[in-house]
Amino acid sequence: MNFLRPLYRTGTFNTLQKVVGKPHYMGSSLFMNANTGCVRRYTTGQEPTETEKRHSPVDITPLRLATDIYAVFRIHNRPYLVTEGDKVILPFKMNQAEVGDILKLSDVTTLGSRNFTLKGDPIDPELYNLKATVIEKTKRKFEIREVTKRRNRRVRHAKRKGDLTVLRINMLEVV
Repeated sequence: MNFLRPLYRTGTFNTLQKVVGKPHYMGSSLFMNANTGCVRRYTTGQEPTETEKRHSPVDITPLRLATDIYAVFRIHNRPYLVTEGDKVILPFKMNQAEVGDILKLSDVTTLGSRNFTLKGDPIDPELYNLKATVIEKTKRKFEIREVTKRRNRRVRHAKRKGDLTVLRINMLEVV
């Protein structure tokens, strides 16, 4: 009973071994290293140099001149599209922030106006200021849900009252 049986025959050349660098074992991902468990990323193009990362090749003056700007930011990998003055209701409790705290949101994937959009993953935080204030930490309304299992007469009542955090977007500007 050998769970770590290699998928290649000894003495023959394996193309998978050439790509990964280690033998591929059952149950592991195609680009996962079986010994360390870390996933490798492969790109076909060249990585940008440090000067290219610092200096944006895109001219963002249309965004600077625009009056109505929107942004898409992520918290816990959930995207939220906002403009200045919006309220954002987060479906969880932010333990680190208290009511009245000002948060600088830095995981922005899109900045845009009516005629111009800048996309990145994420965009360089030096290009914009996005600040929000925690205005409320509250709970959802009380919900009772009936949970049944197949071929079983018992009905269980699941009670739920989830946490919410409400943010107001104070400042959204392109620097």
